[in-house]
Amino acid sequence: MNGSQNLCETFSEQLRDVPGTDIWLAPPFVYLPALVENQRLRTFTAVGTQNVHEEVRGAFTGEVSAVMVAEMGAKFAIIGHSERRTIYLENDTIVDRKLKSCLDANLIPLFCVGESIEQRQNGSAEIVVQRQLGFLKGLLDTIPSEKLVVAYEPIWAIGTGISASPTDADEMHGKIRSYLGDEGTKLRILYGGSVNPNNAKELINQSNIDGFLVGGASLDVSSFNTIGQLVGGD
Repeated sequence: MNGSQNLCETFSEQLRDVPGTDIWLAPPFVYLPALVENQRLRTFTAVGTQNVHEEVRGAFTGEVSAVMVAEMGAKFAIIGHSERRTIYLENDTIVDRKLKSCLDANLIPLFCVGESIEQRQNGSAEIVVQRQLGFLKGLLDTIPSEKLVVAYEPIWAIGTGISASPTDADEMHGKIRSYLGDEGTKLRILYGGSVNPNNAKELINQSNIDGFLVGGASLDVSSFNTIGQLVGGD
């Protein structure tokens, strides 16, 4: 719940294309048309949303469905973000229903998983992440890998300024790939958790990290451009 119309205009003017790198933007719902309809951005970005409701329609005042955002031009939706799981108490069942809703609406789900600091400290991080991925794993035989993206975002690194070490992040990414099996090797797995221009290069150089889900640093176009260039190898 950050940003403004002015920030959308700044992005439309200053965001840089990075050849060979997919750049996705996920604004708050109200700014979706401003980015989808921008003639410059549409040539090198995809626009999506930060959340969708799990139902297609109904008496859910204030909510927005996957079908609605797809109709407005969205290409993907972030689901299962740590803030949705912790603040709004979205459990695995709800997130899995959102996953199916996105697929039915032809939206690419950007499916977030991650553990709390308590779970990491007591040694259950891998079990927690596997549980969160259980339903998605069962779909891999029927859903093309380009229609799914996974993001590992340790909850303890979201909005804290503390990033998992490159080694820790890469290790969990590797465990996710192993758990998902042969089909998992084809999936893009992103790291999210206080990514910034200072740590992006070392993180992206890890063998199992394919890209980033950028949080606070995305509110500054210059920082976002720098991260994009580092992902692209510049």
